[in-house]
Amino acid sequence: MSESEKVGSKLRMNMRLSVVEGLFAMPLVFFAMPGNFLMASLATEALSLNERVYGVIASLPAWANVGQLFALPWLARKLSPKVICLLFSWIHMACWVVVGYALPKLVAGGPWHSNALILGLFAAGSLAFALVNVSWTSWVQEWLPKYSRGKYLGRRNRLLQIVTVLFLLFASAFLASWRESIVYGFQLIIFFSVGMRAVSIVLQLRILPVKAVPDERGESPWAQMASIVRNRPFLRFVWFGATFGFMANVVGPFFPVFFFKALGMSVDEVARLAIVSTTTGALALPFWGRICDRYGCRPTILMSLAVWIGVGYFYLLASPDRTWVLFPIWGVGGAAAAGFLFGTFNMTLKLIPAKAKTAAISFNLAASSLAAAVAPILGGFLFDWVETNFGDLLTAFHALSVAHTTLVLATGFILLGVAEPKAATLTQVIGAMRPMRHIGAALGLSFLGNYSFFRKPGRKKSSSNEPQGID
Repeated sequence: MSESEKVGSKLRMNMRLSVVEGLFAMPLVFFAMPGNFLMASLATEALSLNERVYGVIASLPAWANVGQLFALPWLARKLSPKVICLLFSWIHMACWVVVGYALPKLVAGGPWHSNALILGLFAAGSLAFALVNVSWTSWVQEWLPKYSRGKYLGRRNRLLQIVTVLFLLFASAFLASWRESIVYGFQLIIFFSVGMRAVSIVLQLRILPVKAVPDERGESPWAQMASIVRNRPFLRFVWFGATFGFMANVVGPFFPVFFFKALGMSVDEVARLAIVSTTTGALALPFWGRICDRYGCRPTILMSLAVWIGVGYFYLLASPDRTWVLFPIWGVGGAAAAGFLFGTFNMTLKLIPAKAKTAAISFNLAASSLAAAVAPILGGFLFDWVETNFGDLLTAFHALSVAHTTLVLATGFILLGVAEPKAATLTQVIGAMRPMRHIGAALGLSFLGNYSFFRKPGRKKSSSNEPQGID
């Protein structure tokens, strides 16, 4: 067998392994997404935590995004991306093993019932998961050539979306059958997810490098920062992202809690909302790709933002007897949110300075993550105050949904001042999308939490140099 045949055989094996391990990883990955309905139910119903503590839990992934910026450079000097990814995958899984084992003890009270212990476990898991995500992005470059990434990741994304929907169906139906002892129901689902993740990590061990990745060295940090400061459109875009992340995360992660407490919905019913938004969002992505190519990123972002968030005004129609109105809200919102995430990704490609890519991505990630981290904590205090001082939680839900919708829509005015330049040549900007993907996951689009954005191969740029779409 020639050398090229050996490389091709190794590449095909790596691709198959990565697809299969991704399918096995999805249940635990979904648990790691901020503000998802399973975490909301686990925290507020199974563990009976107050909304202030849940707000801190919902903010942990964003704090972890900030923490990894300091931890990863130190780790990268000592360990390869593969070792970092696998090591912290085991640590993340171990945190959930402890959560699953301790769940009945945490509910029963005694020395185990400690908010500090619960927050510590979730904080360690969030940091480990952030390191896994970033190191996986670097590791994949060692075994997946550029010419294969678009088509391959497109197919992988679709399969992961299918598994996510199947897991949501399974988890919601299973918890519905364990309604009288929901703690043990969650315990079994956690152990099931952990077992699947263990298989995933073992399969990752068999993925071998196909090529060496050179060490890319850019300009000095001071020169890169100067380049960022001079780029006013990029700074304004970062301001828009941070403001949007803050406004969206004050109330956004608490919508499932309102659904449980104000509308009397079950975990199974809220799961169906997540399935609807996930399905419509995934189906709408190709449409938004064509819109973005034809009309540009800024109009796409503004139009999709208006629809995604604007349908939130229809929450005023929701009541315990009219929960059906949530399904069209989440269906339309899910489809529109996909356009917002797509347009934001392509706008980031255009605005990041070519001579300070890494520094700009880190700056954007830190600013967006800090804003998204503070917001759920404030939201937890707000929800706790509302629940204590207002007897009618449904009226409070309607009022907060109107305020949430209005404030998030208002962030679009910041984007009006951002001039849209021609497309840049940046090819790796996945990390810059992490705060927006987390916001999408918290507001209902669970598939975006693990979605890999990339350029579609084989397409020629138009004369206007518009960014190419994603598969």
